[in-house]
Amino acid sequence: MLDVETLNFMEQEIEALLNQGSEESIRRAEEMAQMLEARIQEQRQMESDVVQSKLRTLVEVHPWMAPKLLQQDLSKIVGENANVKSKRKKIITIATRVTDALSPYVACRVGCSDCCHMNTMIYEHEAIRLAEVTRRKMVRLAYRPINEVFAHGAKFNGKPCPFLREDRCSVYEDRPLVCRTHHSLLDNPTSCNMDIPPAKQTRPPMYDPDLLEEPYIALNVKHNPAEPWGNIAEFFPD
Repeated sequence: MLDVETLNFMEQEIEALLNQGSEESIRRAEEMAQMLEARIQEQRQMESDVVQSKLRTLVEVHPWMAPKLLQQDLSKIVGENANVKSKRKKIITIATRVTDALSPYVACRVGCSDCCHMNTMIYEHEAIRLAEVTRRKMVRLAYRPINEVFAHGAKFNGKPCPFLREDRCSVYEDRPLVCRTHHSLLDNPTSCNMDIPPAKQTRPPMYDPDLLEEPYIALNVKHNPAEPWGNIAEFFPD
């Protein structure tokens, strides 16, 4: 969420760039202003009566989805005396339950594939699973720092996932966690449209995906802190 400190910082940066007066600084100020407007729009959507009503109803119908309860369940899984594959499977099972519970409240429908054109980051073990179920050749990636991974992955924004077929996921039952957690609580998928210029793109309002993604990441980092990860198309370029 956009807090007051971040808002003030961005406004000061924009003013400083404009005061420099060069073409480059003005261009950067305009881009930052667009990004700021996008973040404000995100916050307005998340705080809207429609979205907040959906979130309240969701927890009323599915009490186990109350954030604190879900965090407790996931923390227990991460701390279990079990192998990492077993723990991952349990988290994926909960992610599937979350997806099913969300289905009446989201814009996601069969044939909607906007999210399949995003910069989709996956772990090597997830790529291995996709290679196994599809018998598709997988490229091994080296471990890279997070900033390098995202910088390289940005070039895939707007490009279709290598497993997208006629606007449907061909590996739906085995899709990575990040694909399972993405959704939009709006009545339409406009916020997921990757044709919008990057600076104007907004993250759709969601049931907090970090509730699932953070323990999954913590589990993987603990098991193998140097596990390679990257855009799904890097693992499957052909």
